[in-house]
Formats: sequence, C-alpha cells, structure tokens
Amino acid sequence: MDDNFPDSASDDGGFDLRQEIARSAFADMCHDWERNQKYDRALQLTIARLHAAGQQAHVLDIGTGSGLLSMMAIRAGADSVVACEAFRPMAECAEKVIEANGMKERIRLVKKRSTQLSVGLGQDMERRANVLVTELFDTELIGEGALGTYRHALQHLLTDDVLTIPHLATVYAQVVECPLVLGWQQLKTLSNADGDILLRVPPEVASCRGSSAVFDIQLSQLPVASFNPLTDPVPVFQFRWNKHDALVNDRSEKNVCKARTSGFPQAVFMWWDLTMDSEGDVLLSCAPYWAHPDHATLKQTQTAARKQRIPEGNFIPWRDHWMQAVYFLPPAKIPLERGQEFALQSYHDEYSLWFAIGEQACSNPIDAPHCTCGWHIAQSRSRIGQLNDSLRNKRYLNYFERVFSSDSVVLVLSEGSLLGLAAARMGVKKVLLYEPNAISRRCMEAFVEHNSVPNVQFLSSADALGPGDAATVTHVFAEPHFPSAILPWDNLHYGDLLKNLRPMLPATVTVIPSSGTLYALPVEFLDLQKINAPLGTCEGFDLSLMDRLIEQHSSYADSPIEAQPLWEYPSYPLAGAIRLMELDLVADFEQSKLQRGEMRVSEPDRLNGIAIWIDWHLDGSHSPKTTISSGPLVPVEEASDEPIRWNANWRQGVHLLRKLPNRKGKIPWTVKFNPVLNNVYFQFDYGDQ
Repeated sequence: MDDNFPDSASDDGGFDLRQEIARSAFADMCHDWERNQKYDRALQLTIARLHAAGQQAHVLDIGTGSGLLSMMAIRAGADSVVACEAFRPMAECAEKVIEANGMKERIRLVKKRSTQLSVGLGQDMERRANVLVTELFDTELIGEGALGTYRHALQHLLTDDVLTIPHLATVYAQVVECPLVLGWQQLKTLSNADGDILLRVPPEVASCRGSSAVFDIQLSQLPVASFNPLTDPVPVFQFRWNKHDALVNDRSEKNVCKARTSGFPQAVFMWWDLTMDSEGDVLLSCAPYWAHPDHATLKQTQTAARKQRIPEGNFIPWRDHWMQAVYFLPPAKIPLERGQEFALQSYHDEYSLWFAIGEQACSNPIDAPHCTCGWHIAQSRSRIGQLNDSLRNKRYLNYFERVFSSDSVVLVLSEGSLLGLAAARMGVKKVLLYEPNAISRRCMEAFVEHNSVPNVQFLSSADALGPGDAATVTHVFAEPHFPSAILPWDNLHYGDLLKNLRPMLPATVTVIPSSGTLYALPVEFLDLQKINAPLGTCEGFDLSLMDRLIEQHSSYADSPIEAQPLWEYPSYPLAGAIRLMELDLVADFEQSKLQRGEMRVSEPDRLNGIAIWIDWHLDGSHSPKTTISSGPLVPVEEASDEPIRWNANWRQGVHLLRKLPNRKGKIPWTVKFNPVLNNVYFQFDYGDQ
C-alpha cells in the first residue's frame, strides 16, 4: 500500500471553522455576473439621482462578504460607506480586499452584525444611512431572516427617506401537476411485474404534508414533459424593503386563478424577482427559463456560441445560491377542469412560505406543513424518489422471484427498505429487518401493520441478531441504503455490517448485492464548476485575496469529492466511463485495495470536473438486468456533445478542478479503499506535466 496516500486531514481543533469558510457562498455569488452587474447599475442610478437632487449618498452595506458592493458604491460616487460583516474570517478578508483595491480610507468596515451597530458621533456609523445596499436573501427569499434585519435597520440605522437596493421583491407561484417532483414527496403503492399489490401506503403517510424545509431545485432542468402547468405564474407577495410597517412576519394572500388546463394540483413552483432601484429601471429575475423575461433574447445571442446542444434552461443566467423552490399542496382527490376558477392561498411567517388551494384555503388558515408520519424526517427526498423508482424496484423484485423461496430467511441490512418488506409479502419464510433508527423503525412498523405483513422481525442493532436466528439466514439483502450516507459509496457501510456478522452466518448464505463497482467520468460542466472556481477579478475589482482564503481552507477541510445532484447541472462526457475499482462484498471486503490507472480525455481544455458513482451488482453476472446504478441512466461509452442523463434519485460524487487540466489529455488516478475506516479515497493528478 502507498503510505503517502492521504486518508484524512488531521484535526487541530479548527476544522469546522475552516470548512465553514471553504463552503461559504460568497464566491458563488460573486460568479453571478447578472447579480453583480444589476447591483452595480442600481447603485449608479440611485447615487446619481441623489446627487442630482442636491443630496449626499451615505451608504450602509449589511453583510458585505468580500466587500464587493461597498466598493461598487464608492466607484458610483457614494459620499460615505459603512460595511458590516459578522463572520470574522470573511470580515478580515474583506478588510484586505478593500485595501488591495485602494479603498481602505473610504470604506468603514465594522466587524459586527447590523443589529449590533450604533449610530452617532464616534460610533460605528456617524449618521443614519440614506442608501441601504444588501443581499440577505436565499432561495426562499426570507429564509435567512431578511424581514427582521430590514425592520431593525429601518428603525435604528436608516433615514425615513432611505433608498434600498434592492427596492422591491415579488414572489411568484405557479400551480402544477408534476408526478416527477411528487415522487420525491409521496410514497407510492409497491406492485410486482404482474401488477399485484405488495405494499399499500398507510393513510397517515399518504396524507402527510411532509417537511417544512425548503425544497430548492433548479427548475429549469426539469424535463418539459414532466409537468403540466395549471396556472400562469401568479405574483403572490411583494416586499417593499424601505417600508417598515409592510415587513410583517405573518401574512396571507388570496388569489383567484383560472386553470389553464385540466389536471390534479400537486405542487407550487416558486421563485422571486428583485426590482433593484426605486424607479424600476433594473430587474433581476430568478424565474425558470419558461417564465424568465430575458429568455428569448439570451437564447438568440448564445445559440451560435457553442457546438454542443445546450439545454433550454441554460440560456438564462445561472446561479446556485438563489434557485427556485417546490412546495407540495395538501393531496387533492378531485382534479381541476380547464377554465375552472379556484383560490390560491399563500402564506408566510418570518422565515418560510407555504400554499393551499380551493377548499383547503377557504376554511381556517392552515399552518406551515410539518411531517407527522416520520418518513420525511427519517428519509431524504432523493431516498423517497428511490423508493418510488419503478425501474429500480422492478429489477429487485424480478431478482427476488428468481432467488427466494418459501424456505428463505432474509436478513435485510438496509434502513427504511420497503423492498425488504416486499420480500416478506412474496412468501419467504422470515424477514429480519435491521432498523437501528427509532423513527425509521416506526415508519416500517406502520407498513407492516397496515399491510398485515407476516413473519417480520425487527433488529434494533446488528448485535440484536441472535445466534439462533443467524444460523437460519439463507440470504442477506441490502439495497444498500443508510440515511447517514452522503456520497453513493458511503452505503458500503453495508459491507462493514456484513463483515462483522459473517462469523455467525452459514457459509452457504447468498449475499445480495454481491459487489459494487466504482466508475468515473471526465466531464465538462456548463456551470457547476463555478461554485469553487477562482474569481480573480470581479466587475473590475481584484478579489484574488478571497480566492486564496477559500482555497487554503478548502484544501484543508473539504474532501476532494463532494455530493451533487448532477441531473440539475448539465455536463458533457469527454470520454467513456472508466472503471476504477470493484469491491467484492463476499470474498475480500476486509482487504485494503489500491488501484491506479489513467483516463484519456478528448479536448482536455474543456475538462472542469470528474463525476464518480457506484453500481451495485445483485449477483456475479454483472448483467444490466441485475445492476442498480447511481450514475447515468444510459451508459456513457464515449465522448459526446449530448448532455449526460443522470439518475435524478441519487446524488453523485463530483471532483471539481481548480487548476488547469493536463493538456496532454491523460489523467493519472489513484483510488484507495480502507476497510478499517470503511471509506474510499480518490486522487486525480491532472496538473501539467
């Protein structure tokens, strides 16, 4: 083995802070050229209008981050600028960035929260500001506490006639029928290939409104045929950021809508836009492409620029810090008819939004949703999508029919495995379900009770498997899935459990899946690489000091591989998929493994990322019919100018390049499996040779 191969970073007690710096969204926002340009333009217009009216412009920048907006304000002619930043490492970085850009004497940087600022001679602010520029928003607009921060600033830090940048926010809602997104929320009936029902969903699960956590998503990447828009986009809330009395925590609005087509109202797609200046000359929209005001113009100007087929959703400005969101409506049993009028009720509190329609909205106001069934607490949305994946389930169930019999005793080493319960319904002798999490166990018990599933025994830990039961096991099955897994191969925890239980099990036991294969694919992302790409200069300002800060902490605290739902981030293959390592779960899982090789890349100047996933093989045949993949839906065999179709129910691993790739088109790679830590480590040497 290679003793110099890095297994992990040493911990000096500052790991969490370094990771927080590395993963801060400041760089991502600074890569958003449209955001930057429209903030810059709004500052120019606002300050020029004040000066034209014979007034000075005294600017407050709340949450300055890199200091970019404060420097823009100085360049636009502000008479004074106070910037505050509470996150100390970023505040110290902003101080250096401002100095490097020659503005140290013109911007007063205060390393505090805005709610801690004092106003008066000799205080943090000499006077109240008459211009506020800030970016306090998230995908849900108000999820980071914008309402409270604005109210405090208006009351304590700003003049009565303050001009805010942005001036106004408008929230839009669009009611849709969308089985694809509903599959990440509601569990479906599980049937076999003949249509026989194996598991029905308990009523308390079917009626649960799910998690209140925002479901942020790149709506522009949804297949256009996957949803039926029942309404046009409807403006449901406005937030005037310079009006204290209008910024209330709890509000509801009713809109009468007319269904543009027939269908079941299942979800609301939400986004917002910002009117950046008081005259309404500058608009920044977060709409998906089909509702974006600039889509047609941007498509015309970009279509001829590349030879690849660019997805429709990628002509509009890309951003990852502000996406769109999906809100699930209470289940409706009666569809809307085309032309039918109905009420859309919109709600928000200090941090969240939620929606209801029709009769749901006509009685008493409904509270924000929260999970009452346990599934939306115990399992992620992508996991619920896996449980509803008909192709995946068909492959498992077809395999069960071939290998299980009425004499089979199946030990299930997965959590929340409805397929394990399905095995019991298919007539095996007994199923032993490993369910260490109490919430997940209660969810599974509800399915057992509702479906009268026979011969199921729950194990609260691996140690709960007694020698008597262990001796009777004929098959060990795992999907595999564990809620603690972040990257797909983190589910190799299954192999660790199996390794520890193996001495108790019969030598003849059948292990399903029997192995897993790691694959890699060199790709060109259209946009995802921007989340950690160096900034250099931004709108004419040197931000390289922030680049160095983030890179320094990222190299220390971050894994070189991160999890991303790659279906939301279009990419093109620059080679065929490369087999990295096969891990045998039956024979030698206890052995350390080290594999090396080279991937050859076509057009290496396009390379900006390497995607990684794992395929699970139910048996030794490695047949596509007995393989469950967390990677592409269609195998990638060569470089192509067609975007890769990724499995939307998994997060894949991705290594994003910060350096220039190897121009020779060969990338040496090393993969190490450590069975003691039950982890896989990757190294890609793509630097110039």
